[in-house]
Amino acid sequence: MRDVIIASANRKSAEHIKSILQRDLLFVSEIYQSGAEVLSYASIRPDAVVVCGRLSDGLPAVSLAETLPPGFDVVHLVSSSDAYQGFVSNMVELTMPLDRLEFVSVVRTLTQLSSDITSRKKTRSVEENDILTLAKRRLCENYGISEREAHRKIQKMSMEQGVRLMDVARKILEED
Repeated sequence: MRDVIIASANRKSAEHIKSILQRDLLFVSEIYQSGAEVLSYASIRPDAVVVCGRLSDGLPAVSLAETLPPGFDVVHLVSSSDAYQGFVSNMVELTMPLDRLEFVSVVRTLTQLSSDITSRKKTRSVEENDILTLAKRRLCENYGISEREAHRKIQKMSMEQGVRLMDVARKILEED
């Protein structure tokens, strides 16, 4: 099981998040306030799940996720107005206010993934990007949702089923 660390400029919020996770038996090993501290941690540890809010050094969560070495995943807690409009393979965004059960489920699932799965190459092939785009389009058409919502739905299905994102995308395209 991978470590959980919290990164937030607001110490009180970080302690609250820690208490939520620990009530559900998820141990939080560290609390940091800046992206630099998280990157320092990552330089000596093989893997972890980083629960991330706003950072004191202003480093965006997307940049942190892209900079972290393989084996690190980021759960970005964000207001809907600040949500990232792109895709980062090792980052899941949860909008505030948090659904506590969803939050705990996402963190638990990520901690249970082996570092072998999370340390895979972070870039997708052109074919994989095309498959993911087609799957998102199909969800948009079938459910009348945005591309962003479709991507989240695929991420959530992937985590709930314990399979790769691409496997879920392929399954969506095979249906019909």
